[in-house]
Amino acid sequence: MPEIFDLSPHYPAHDWLATAMPEKVPHAQLIVSAQGGMAWATVQAYVKRLLCLEGGCGHCPSCKQTANLTHPDVHLVFPVTASAGDGTSESSLAEFRNFLKFNKFPLVRTWIDALDASQKVVQISVKEAKRMGDLLSLKSHSGGYKVLLIWLPERLHDSAANKLLKTLEEPEPKTAIFLISHDEESVLPTIRSRCQAVYLPPWGAEHVRQWLIQERQIDPNQAKLLSALSGGEPGVALDYLENRERLVPLAENFAEWMRLAFKKDLPGLQNWVDTVGAWSREQQRDFLHFSGSLLSQLERLRHHALKHGTLEWFPDVPFNASGFSKLMSADKVLLMHQTMDDAYVDIGRNVNARLVFFDAGLRLMKAF
Repeated sequence: MPEIFDLSPHYPAHDWLATAMPEKVPHAQLIVSAQGGMAWATVQAYVKRLLCLEGGCGHCPSCKQTANLTHPDVHLVFPVTASAGDGTSESSLAEFRNFLKFNKFPLVRTWIDALDASQKVVQISVKEAKRMGDLLSLKSHSGGYKVLLIWLPERLHDSAANKLLKTLEEPEPKTAIFLISHDEESVLPTIRSRCQAVYLPPWGAEHVRQWLIQERQIDPNQAKLLSALSGGEPGVALDYLENRERLVPLAENFAEWMRLAFKKDLPGLQNWVDTVGAWSREQQRDFLHFSGSLLSQLERLRHHALKHGTLEWFPDVPFNASGFSKLMSADKVLLMHQTMDDAYVDIGRNVNARLVFFDAGLRLMKAF
């Protein structure tokens, strides 16, 4: 996706891209970025450089195949449901390629929605671990590197993760493995320790604003608002743009959560927890991630960086955002962000959701 980097030539990943040479590439790298961020765009650019004889020209068959994820030496692994064909990525390759074609900055939820699996377990199975070993044992078609792209290693089944460890410890020659994670803490420490970590920062609000205007023909004022709300992640900005109706209930629940915390309303909190606790874990994590974005908006209101006293992009949600922001301080904001981050991790670890949200509510009450 060279057009992405044309817009942002100073994106820090360019230093990492310069290492995409046979004599420099590590055999296993853990690529960490936020959902909706630059991970896929950056990794594809890296792989183009690694496999192209001209260092990523963008025009040769190798670069075009890499861009379409059809290169015979580039193998894909991603989470699926147990009922998807043979329970491995192989049966969903066409669907996944099409998904990334229209979701270049993917959110986990959008893939789960594409699988129609909101109430199902979506993971990388034990069968997949054997498939990974078989793929890497194959001879390279081009005589160069074999590349394995693993999206969401945090969703590896425990047995699959253990099998992957052997592959990481005893790599085949001329093999490059990229594990693309949006939740590093949920990746097994034994896997993390065997990979070189690469941390990709947000693209940045200004670059997202430019991209929305130039590539998506978004109104400049709307693009400025969306880029600010997104935290500088293009996929999040697009999600806000395309799925506002889905996000309104999340904004309403965020507003209710803040009101209950401020009023120290324990019975109300319990009722709210019963509602949120009945959601799927994906919905709960989505809500916590989204709540962090809204909390950042309140912080910008506190610093007078926003003009309106409502939750921008959700003006119909009844919530005195301007007044609420005046109750906040730097210490309170830090505590609230930490509370939401901790809850996000706990939900990912399958801790009882009602206990997680009730404890988080109690911690938020202490902030006021």
